[in-house]
Amino acid sequence: MPPRAGGAAPGPRRRRRASLAPLVTAALVLLLAAASTAAAAPPSYFPHRSGLSWTYASGETQQLSGPRTVDGQQVMVLTHYFNGVPVSEDYMQYGPDGVETVGSAAGGKVTRYDPPLVVYPPQPLKPGMQWQSTTSLPGFDITLSSQVLAVRGVKTQAGHFNALQIRQRTVTSNGAKTVMDLYFVPSVGVVRFVTQDGTTVDLIDKNF
Repeated sequence: MPPRAGGAAPGPRRRRRASLAPLVTAALVLLLAAASTAAAAPPSYFPHRSGLSWTYASGETQQLSGPRTVDGQQVMVLTHYFNGVPVSEDYMQYGPDGVETVGSAAGGKVTRYDPPLVVYPPQPLKPGMQWQSTTSLPGFDITLSSQVLAVRGVKTQAGHFNALQIRQRTVTSNGAKTVMDLYFVPSVGVVRFVTQDGTTVDLIDKNF
């Protein structure tokens, strides 16, 4: 557009500023699109973000933190609290092989699992799946075996869920044995435990 009579033509500095405006607008659009994509990203099948916590009717709260380096390995730390007091830690790894625990700590003593114990195999889980792993500890071996039995409707104080019922057996070479049913919900975690004697422990709160 020509300048008005008696007016000066826009100088080079004004033209440079005008030419930058589309670039700034494009950059803002890209930033907003990236933020929108991040906000819409689906949660992990096996939740493992630092700061997540689950509180159960037994008085136990489990909280994830990390990553932390333990024995040269990067792990997420699952701390178990009872009535607000930390009592133990599990050292977890999440990856293409599923979820593994590489060790634990209680009473100031760290126990390393080599090889790791498999908590969950690669996703997705479905009825009929089975998995097992064994590790050697000082004086005995421990074997963790699991099977997905079915999908069950579960109602807890924390909500209504369609959960995978997983029967988990822990057996040691010196004769100890426990059986527990876990009700696992993808992207949420365990919403119910049922112990060997029939005691039911439900999720009552979660911080996501």
